[in-house]
Amino acid sequence: MRIGRGVAALGAVVLAAGLTGACSKNTGTDAKPDASRTYHATISTDPKDSLGPAPAVPGATSGGTVHILQEKDYEHLDPQRTYVSNAGIIEQLFTRTLTAFTPSGRNAKLVGDLATNPGTDVHGDCRVWRYTIKKGMRYEDGSAITAADVAHGIARSFSPELSEGPHYIQQWLTGKQVYNADYRGPYDGGQALPPNLTVSGDTLTFHFPQSHCDLPYAAAMAETVPVPASKDTGTKYDRHPFSSGPYKIESYQRDSKLVLVRNRYWDAKTDPVRHDYPDTIEVDLGASDVEQTNRLVADNGTDRTALSTAQVPQSLIPEVQKNPAAMKRSLTGSNGFTFYFAINCERITDPTVRKAMSYAVDRGAIVQVLGGPRAARPATTLLSPTVAGWQNFDAFPAGAHGNLAKAKKLLNGRHPTLTYAYANSAVNQREAPLVQQMFQRAGFKVVLRALDATSYNTALGKHPKYDFYQTGWGADWPSGAATIPVLFDGRSIRPNGNNDTAYFEQPSIDKHIDELNQLPAAKAGPRWSALEKQMISSYAPVVPLYYQQSFLLHGSKIGGALLSSTGAESFLNLYVRR
Repeated sequence: MRIGRGVAALGAVVLAAGLTGACSKNTGTDAKPDASRTYHATISTDPKDSLGPAPAVPGATSGGTVHILQEKDYEHLDPQRTYVSNAGIIEQLFTRTLTAFTPSGRNAKLVGDLATNPGTDVHGDCRVWRYTIKKGMRYEDGSAITAADVAHGIARSFSPELSEGPHYIQQWLTGKQVYNADYRGPYDGGQALPPNLTVSGDTLTFHFPQSHCDLPYAAAMAETVPVPASKDTGTKYDRHPFSSGPYKIESYQRDSKLVLVRNRYWDAKTDPVRHDYPDTIEVDLGASDVEQTNRLVADNGTDRTALSTAQVPQSLIPEVQKNPAAMKRSLTGSNGFTFYFAINCERITDPTVRKAMSYAVDRGAIVQVLGGPRAARPATTLLSPTVAGWQNFDAFPAGAHGNLAKAKKLLNGRHPTLTYAYANSAVNQREAPLVQQMFQRAGFKVVLRALDATSYNTALGKHPKYDFYQTGWGADWPSGAATIPVLFDGRSIRPNGNNDTAYFEQPSIDKHIDELNQLPAAKAGPRWSALEKQMISSYAPVVPLYYQQSFLLHGSKIGGALLSSTGAESFLNLYVRR
């Protein structure tokens, strides 16, 4: 999943509230990734795990309003168009999916959400999967949630106009990376159902041309959010998705405020992962990372019932660390997001230039401007240490601050002009001049281009006219299969909605991806890491920068705040303390 630049990337993490260890000097040179934090998401085999209600949160009480502080608006709230972390987090409160992860610790459990279980592998070969929809689930208007609605949600995800979301299920159903060459969704006379998906009463059945044993994990993605055909407004669905979860949208004013109130038709007895403790949840848009931190340190008024979505900025980390009261209200820990430069291979076609860029990067300086080890740790792999089978390597050893001699040698007297695009948010405004300087000292000329942060990832998915840009990725489940094929299979490149934002195409890599996709997850784990090493060493389509560390704050009246092991900050257990 992508990270909204300027928003906290909240990956597979362990809750570490109130961590008050000694401060470390911010040199930006701590290059040790946290390899101890491999997370597990087991698939439940006990039908009781998929029943509701979710386990009660100790001490939780109902009532009150929770305020979520966020700098920039969401790119999309249409679930089938959502593949950015901040939207995915909030949507969990008003949408449901076929399966879902429990919001708990390092060992998450995948359970049936809309479905009665995480899925039935009909023939034991991972090619035919069956899901039965629970009874008694209702939308915000009291109408029943049906298997046909889930199928319509999947069908609409085939539309080229709604292509920004995940593509796993579409590609698996068709057996093609370009999944909508023939079927383009249920619009303009298209069939109601996509190829190889059938519906009978309360049951959906997936018929895959090849084996896909990871479907239970993929079924937790927003592709499977139910959308009644009668409520589908196409590209306008962004404005007011129809609620299937414990909350519904009362009002949404772009760039200002999103207000959620309870969906009175939601039945906790059908939901094994969510709660509806607060009366209202308000997302207040516009506060920078500095503003969010200062407000939550002060802990006044409505900020006592607020949470930040921005990391504590570098300038305020020492102050926060010296404040015991604030540290007791902090959420810290490693997460599953890796930030990297994607190099546009459609524009920078010479691998030698891309390798020179890899040597020129000053990871230590980037980590320092972010806030040191509290905020980030230098990364030389795109796969996160939280992914099963992760192996550390450094394809272009350059130390903490780059190897200018090697970069200049590869350039051999050339001075390429590069255009660097970045999301126009507070943290990126501080970071962009540093990026420009690090490449110019190696002999490049760098032009900066600020892009609207609320459409940044969408812009990167449309063959942008920029040479490189920073983005982040967290595996949708703790496997290389949820990173390498998504970001580097060149056969998936299309006019828009691309996740391969390096626009990297290499048939030999695609062939290895096909081979690894057929292996059991345990066997494939280290091979995904080996494939990444081969790809980066040979072609350098990306430059890994840092593994993000979460450092967030909340108010003194907030209870149930946690960082879950499923790749996201969880709002599912929030309540207002009395």
